[in-house]
Amino acid sequence: MADRRPGTDDPAAPFALLDSLTRDTLDPGYERAARRRQAGIGSSKVAGRTWLIAGTVVVGLLLGVALQNTNANSAGVDQARDALNLDVANAQDREAELAASVSGLAAQVRSAQSGAADTGPLATLNVLEEMNALVAVTGPGLRVILNDPGAATGDSAILDRDIQLLVNGLWSSGAEAIAVGGVRLRVTSAIRQAGGAILVDNRPVAWPMTIEAIGDPRNIQQKFISTAGYGRFNSFVQLYGVGFDVTAAESLSLPAAAAVDNRYIETSPSATEPLTTEPTTQPPTTPAAPTS
Repeated sequence: MADRRPGTDDPAAPFALLDSLTRDTLDPGYERAARRRQAGIGSSKVAGRTWLIAGTVVVGLLLGVALQNTNANSAGVDQARDALNLDVANAQDREAELAASVSGLAAQVRSAQSGAADTGPLATLNVLEEMNALVAVTGPGLRVILNDPGAATGDSAILDRDIQLLVNGLWSSGAEAIAVGGVRLRVTSAIRQAGGAILVDNRPVAWPMTIEAIGDPRNIQQKFISTAGYGRFNSFVQLYGVGFDVTAAESLSLPAAAAVDNRYIETSPSATEPLTTEPTTQPPTTPAAPTS
C-alpha cells in the first residue's frame, strides 16, 4: 500500500495542504475559544434578560402600590378641599349678612337723625360721617380697571404700593370719594398685599380690580394723567402687559365704609350735661422763640 503522508511521493499531498490553508482561515484553537466566548455571551444575555424582567416586575409592583395609595388618599384630599371651600363660602355669606345688617342699622340711625335739627352737634356728626366715608354717595367720576395676568400664577407685576400711588394720584386730582374693588376708602384705610392677594382694609380684592372715584370727570382726568401713578401704570402696560383702562362715568354709586372701630372712644365725665354750640374763645398766645 502506498504511503499518503506528507513528504511521500504522492503528488496530490502538497495541493491538499494548500487547499486547507486557503479554506480554513482560523486556527482550530482560536475557533474553539471563539465558540466558548459566544456561549458565555449567550448565557450573560439570558441572565441580563432575567434581571431586566425581574426589575420590570418590581417597578410595576411599586407603581401599582403607589397608584393605589394615591387613589385611596385622593378621596380624602377632595373631601378636605370641599370642606374648606364650603367653610370659606359660609364665612363669606356670613360676612355679607353682617355687612348688610350694619348698613341697615346705619340707615336706621341716619333716618332717626334726619328727624332732628341739622344744627349743633348733630350737624357736626353728619359732617364727620361724610368725611369718614360712613355715608353712601352717588355721582359722576372716573372708573379705572386694572388687570394683572400674572397674579393667578403668583408672578404679580402690580404690587400694593403701586395701587397706593394710583389712589393717591386720584385724591390729588380732586376725587371726593374712592372705592377699590367695592371697598370704600376712608381716612384710616390701608391697602396691603398678602402673597398674590391685594387687601383693602383686610378685605381681599379680586382681579380684575375696579377703582371708582367720584368727582368732576373732566377735571380729575386732566390732572390724573400727569400723576406719577398714571405714568407708572402706563409703563406697566408696555413692560408687563397689564390691563389699565380709564374711562369717565356719568353715574357711580359708592357704598359706605365699614363701621368705625370705637376702640379710642371714652365717656366724658360731663356727658350728662347739655351741649352748647357757642365756641369758647381763648386769648391768643405768642409763639415761643425758636431755640438754637
